[in-house]
Parts: sequence; structure tokens; C-alpha cells
Amino acid sequence: MTYIPLATYRLQLSPKLKLTEVKQLIPYLHDLGISTIYAAPFFTAAPGSEHGYDVVNPHQINPEIGTLDELEDIAEELRKRNMGWLQDIVPNHMAYHPTNVWLMDVLEKGQKSNFYSFFDINFTHPEFEGKVMVPFLGEPLEKVLEQSQLKLTYDETGFHIAYFDNVYPASINSYPYLLQKLADASGDQTIKKHQQHLEQTIASDKIDIARWQQAKQALHSTINNSAALEKLLEKINADQKQLQELLDLQFFKLCFWQESQQKMNYRRFFTVNDLICLSIEKPEVFEKYHQFIKQLCHQGLVQGLRVDHVDGLFDPDKYLQQLREMAGDEKYIVVEKILEGEEVIPDYWPIQGNSGYDFLAWVSNVMTDPEGKEKLTEVYQRVVPTATTDYEKLVFDKKLFILEKRMQGELQNLLRLLQHLQIVPEAYEETWYHALAVWLASFPVYRVYGNSFPLPEVAHEVIEKAYTTALEKAPERQEQLEALRKVYQPDLTEPEDVLRDKLYFVMRSQQFTGPLAAKGVEDTTFYNYNRLLSLNEVGNSPEIFHLPSERFHEHMQRRQQHFPHSINGTATHDTKRGEDARMRINVISELPEEWEQNVQQWIDFAVEVAPGMVPRRNDLYFIFQALLGVMPMDETIDDALIERVQEYITKALRETKARTNWTNPNEEYEEATKELAQKLLKSKRFLDIFLPFFRKLSHYGWLYSLNQLLLKLTCPGVPDVYQGCEFWDLSLVDPDNRRKVDYSLRQSSLDKLQAAATGDQAELHQQLLQQPENGQVKLYLLFRTLAVRNNFREVFEQGEYLPMKATGKCKNHVLAFARKHKDQWAIVVVPLLLTKLTGEKDLPLGEQVWSDTELVLPDGAPQQWQNELGNKQLSGKLTLATLTETFPVVLLTGTNA
Repeated sequence: MTYIPLATYRLQLSPKLKLTEVKQLIPYLHDLGISTIYAAPFFTAAPGSEHGYDVVNPHQINPEIGTLDELEDIAEELRKRNMGWLQDIVPNHMAYHPTNVWLMDVLEKGQKSNFYSFFDINFTHPEFEGKVMVPFLGEPLEKVLEQSQLKLTYDETGFHIAYFDNVYPASINSYPYLLQKLADASGDQTIKKHQQHLEQTIASDKIDIARWQQAKQALHSTINNSAALEKLLEKINADQKQLQELLDLQFFKLCFWQESQQKMNYRRFFTVNDLICLSIEKPEVFEKYHQFIKQLCHQGLVQGLRVDHVDGLFDPDKYLQQLREMAGDEKYIVVEKILEGEEVIPDYWPIQGNSGYDFLAWVSNVMTDPEGKEKLTEVYQRVVPTATTDYEKLVFDKKLFILEKRMQGELQNLLRLLQHLQIVPEAYEETWYHALAVWLASFPVYRVYGNSFPLPEVAHEVIEKAYTTALEKAPERQEQLEALRKVYQPDLTEPEDVLRDKLYFVMRSQQFTGPLAAKGVEDTTFYNYNRLLSLNEVGNSPEIFHLPSERFHEHMQRRQQHFPHSINGTATHDTKRGEDARMRINVISELPEEWEQNVQQWIDFAVEVAPGMVPRRNDLYFIFQALLGVMPMDETIDDALIERVQEYITKALRETKARTNWTNPNEEYEEATKELAQKLLKSKRFLDIFLPFFRKLSHYGWLYSLNQLLLKLTCPGVPDVYQGCEFWDLSLVDPDNRRKVDYSLRQSSLDKLQAAATGDQAELHQQLLQQPENGQVKLYLLFRTLAVRNNFREVFEQGEYLPMKATGKCKNHVLAFARKHKDQWAIVVVPLLLTKLTGEKDLPLGEQVWSDTELVLPDGAPQQWQNELGNKQLSGKLTLATLTETFPVVLLTGTNA
């Protein structure tokens, strides 16, 4: 039987949150109602890693986080409480770091390394001649050599090429060269013998790691502390020519990091040079990489796996099948998958679902005002006349920019592959280069799937959309675009080898359309298209803007039918802002006129007081929305908040790639903008004109946050709580969303609330609603609903999803549904369009707000109900006035006799 979590709690394991601390949290998480710890990667990562996605050794737990014994202790504590562990794994890539033993073995031994096939490296790249690119120099190699920044070093592990803290193993070919020089200089015949022994070892087809280590250790016992060795190192390091001769013997090529924007011979994670991708599609790589993961599964130390960046894999279909076979049918498996619009996960994947970005988007979009879309577009155009409001054009342009300016090497590699496979002619390279760029930039989704022709029908629909868009963008490339379409949709009567080559290109190209979308949209467009920042979110699209209640219900019904155990996420380590900041900014969609008046006033003030260079209006438009989102409800502005905002501004400005970027930072512009932000936050004059609108958004925002939380906990799917989000989550993008969490405060708050909840609910609700700024009301709703979910587990895990309607004056302000399993029922109600429902200081409670509004019960529903957020028995008509007597959101349970 497959393990299904009741609710997960995401922990960002790192040196700041170790396994010993996680063990101490288990009683609290259990009391909260969590069934499963959902852990960030805990495998050995690059030293000091705060996120764990830069794995250097997948065969052990990161010593900076803990030990296997500690994990076993945790597993025992979890078992006692019927809890489990969901582990994030990273099969797409590893860290390009000197502590990555597998990769360093390739750099040292080249084709003779047992790991030569493990990494996705193009050894036939014409500019690298069988070598691996090492793009970590701060300047071109010539300048590095001139400035004596490159050194030959030696220690007990052998010879190395050192560039500051980056130390790479000298190749096996270096040893005969260096030992010959050392023997000649010292006259020591023992060194000559070591040279001969090493040459014999090197002559093997594959060099065993242990055997090579033994040979180097024997050498070390002879030459360690040798004066001749020290002189040799000094001589070579003082001679650029000799250093260059030594570099020529390496299996790697040192490059200025900016060269990676024009050429690249290994697949990267997105455009991150220090994350090198694996060839996980090769059986030996899959088996070796998952060795420890398999052990954890089979020992029962983990009950589920979350697959990071499944779209980066060559063959996701095959990989997931292999993973399922390895882990077993009882393991809960979800994938990180960004779905666009109406896109769905392939039904044939042997998984429980995805990590929840689709759910995040649906919940956010159902709580916007559709009337705000055009109004806010017009406001944006008036306030920022230079801003691009054609979202689809901006997305295409930014994707093309990323391809041609940041992923030029990847694009050239794909074109070279087409030529090598003789799919396209080598003539007219520029024409084909442009056509391929337009083609890739036109994909409307991250990628298509399939490992045989014909591709699935859904893939053909995507390909047709890509072709149509590409033709609109580059009609002069019709011939080339038509040829590319035929690569993806070939004539199946073509020779088998031709079809095989075309399929290989299709699957290969799809490893890059995802990174292109991520960099072009999430990391560029989302920082330029600033109409409403809350919609600029991973898994969402600002172009959608609003999701009608009917469509929301359709998504939930489809989710229940196909992937009822997908994760319901509203905050992750990758989201652009905190879940409650998103709800607050969403309120702007209901107040476009007030927003225009306020933001124009704020921009005018900023221009007036700017201490130096005035930021672009589009950047100011972005910053003011960000400030509305991050401002604490109690309006405390301290140095820590200002520092967080300033760090965020640096990242946001660089992601625009307008006045500054990561490649060539414009520090003058960045500093001027950060200084302005600080000045604004410390200015009483500014706060006097900023805080009134902030207070209005904040009031409606926290009410929407309660909606979001209740929907997450009761809709089809497994609810996930991101660390710390028991209270208001107003964080900015990472690393801000990985700040340390005060769990002692949360534990004490939970204890008090659970005790209070056994008494007068109406009085407790009044206290909570009168002081929303402390976040207790969110924690209350969380633990109460999780308790209901536990008591009615089958209703929420297996139950039907039944949309409900309302009648009466405020019927359009109601989102309601029922969950039903056999005789057990639950009903959920949340209010919508709050600014049109209540005043800015009022709550959506009782008859004064809801008047005659009443729920229409589904056929066969019980007549008796328990108000789980009020401890009252209800019967007869379910009026909103009665349901919301003391609390703004509604959760009912009932059983047919």
C-alpha cells in the first residue's frame, strides 16, 4: 500500500538546521497535525551549502547536517508517532566543485576514469578537444597567468592546479612530465621508479581509484618535504611557458567564466556554471547515483521521494519508471514540475503527483478581481509609459535574449548536433542558428515528453503552437521552421536510423527548453513585467490574472480524479515571495484606482528625495509593490528589514537585465536604488503617505491568507507547510525565505491555542481576530483544520469534490465546495472580493455582511452539521450569517445517519 502523507512540513536542512534539531521538532510537528517531514536534499553538498541542491556525494548524509545514525534515530521517533519522511533528491545535476570526487576523477583521468560517462559533457566539442570546460576564472587565462594567480601545488593527494580556493587535480599525464623534471633535478632514482610505476598504472584502460591512490601515496612517502620538489614548484610557477605546457596536459580547460555565455561543453543547471548535469539516463549512472537513496528506501528511513527538476532529464518517462521500480510501490513519489496554463502531468507517470506550483497558482488566481486586469494594465501604462504590457511578446523577447546572450553555447551545441546528425545542412549556419533560437523560444510550456515516435498527442499540440508562434515571429525562416517541425513530427516511413537520430535530437533539445523558460520567464520577465507582482510567481502566469470559481472547481475535480495526492503548496524555497505577501499584493487587483493614486504619489516623492541617480520608473513600480508585501503587520521597520529589502533590490535589479545584471553589475545604480529605499523607509513624510494604503491592503490580505490556508488544507491534494509559515509569511525571494525559524515561539503559541480551543470558541475567535498581526489566527486555523483532516482522513484523501453554489445578495462573494466519502461529508466556504464585501476595518462576519446569502446543499447531504471552527451544531438552512458568526472562513463536517 502506497504511503500517503496527511500533511507535510518542508524543512530546509542546512548547517543552520541540522538533524539533531529536526529530531527536537518532531513532537511539535506531531502536535501541529503534521504527518510527514518533507526535507530539502541532505546529501553531502558543497561546503557551507544552505540549500542542498549542490550535491557532491549522493552516497552519504552531509556531515555539516548530521549522520546516518541521527537519521535512524529520527526515523524511530517518527515511527512511534506514525509519521514519515519525504526526501528531496537531485538526479539532474551535481556541484562542479573540488569536493565532487566523481567529477574530479574525470578531470584527473579523462577517458580512463570510471566516471567518464557520468556527466553530461560533450567531449567532441571542437573548441575543447576532449577536455572539460572549467569556467571559473575571474579573467581570461592569459591575464591570470600574467598575474601569477595560477599555481602548481602538491600535497598528500597529489599534484594540483590551484586558482585561489579552486583546486583541481593535475591529470595523470602530468605525472610522467613532472616526475621526469623532478628526477632530472634531484638525481633520485627512486623517483624514476615511481615514475615508471605510475606510467604502468596509467596504461590501464580504466584506472581504479584505490589503485591510483596507493600509487600516489607511495610517491608521497618519497617526495614529501623534498627540497627538489619545492624548487620544481617554484620554478614552474614562475614560468608562464611551463605552466602553459602543464595546462596543455590536462583533461580540462580553464576559462574566464564569462566565456560560458558564448560556448559550453557540459550541460548546466539553467545557466549556473557550478552545477554540472548528470547523464542519469545511462543505467550505470542511475544505479550508482541512487545507491544510497535505494538503501534509505529499503531500510524504511524515508517513505517518499520528491524529484527535483524532472524536466532536465533526458527521458523523464523512463527515469520515473526506474525510480518507481527501485523505490517500490509503497513509496510516495512526487516531481517538481512547472505546469503552464491548462497543462497537466502525463497520466502514465508512476507517481502520486507534483510539488504543488499549479495549486499555488489556482488558489492565488481565484482570489483576484477579474475587473482589475484591464484597469491595472492601463494604470501600469500611465504610470510607467516605457513599460512593455504585451506579456507574450516580452516573454518571447526575454527567452530569445537568454538564448543569444546567456545560453549561446547551448544553442550552438544543438545546432551542431543537428548538423552532425545530418538533419540540417552545414551551409547557411546563421540562418539555421536564428531559426533554431526562435523555435526554442516559442515553446509555450517547459517541454514535451515521449521517448518514441509518434510523440503523445499533447506533445503535437504543443509543437503546433510553437510552430505557429515561431512563424509569426520569423516568417522569413519558414523553410527552416518547417524542417524543424518535421524533426518533431517525422514521416514514420523514414529509415529507422534517421528516425532514431531525430528522436535523439527531440529529447536532447527538450532538456534546454525548460531552463530557457525558467531563465527567460521566472528570472527575467517576472522582474520586468510589473503590472501585479503577486502573479509573477513560479507556476503562475500574470497573463492569466484571474481564475473564475467555476474553473477552480474544474481544476479541483480533475485533480481529485487524476492526482489526488499531489502536494498543495503555497510557499516553497523557490517562490518569489511569501504566501501571505502574495495574498496582500493580490488585493491591488480590487483597488486599481486607489493604487494608481498612491503609487504615483510615492514615485513622485521618490524622485524628489532620491539622493543621487533616480531609479527607472519600472523599478520603482516593482519596489513599491515589494514593500507593500514585505512590511510587517505591526509596521516595525528596523535595520534588519531595511537590510533584507536592500539585498532583495540588488537581486531584483540584476534579474531585470536592464540597467544592471549579474554579468556586468552597475553598482552605482544598485547603490543609488538601495540608498533610496533606505531613505524612504526611514522617512516619516514617506510613511505618512505609504502606510494608509498599506493598512488597507494588509487588512484584506490577512483575510485572504485564511482563505488560502483553508483551501490548501481541504482541497484535493496533500497540504504542505513551508518552514515557519504557521505565522504570517511575508518573506522575499531566497535566501530571505530560508531565514532561521523561531520554533520555541511556535511551540508555546500552539500549546496555548490548543488549551484555549477547548473553551469558549467565540471568545477565542474574537481575541484572534482583534490581533491578527501576531499570526496566532493563522496558527489556530492550521492546527484546527489539520485535526479535522486527521479525523476525517478518508473524506479529504479519497472523497469526491462537489462544487457548491450560494443564493442571496452576496452569492458572488462565495467560494464553496463539499468533500464526500461514503456517509461522511465536509463543507468548505471562503469569502471572495472582500473589498466590495466589507469596509477596510471590518470583518466578513454575520448577517450585517452576508444578509440573506445561503448555501445550496448537494443532493444527499446530511441535515446535521458540526461547525469545526465554532464548536456549534447546525441544522436546517446553512446561511452565511450563521456560518460566519464568529470566524470568516467555514469548515463543516457531517455524517449521514
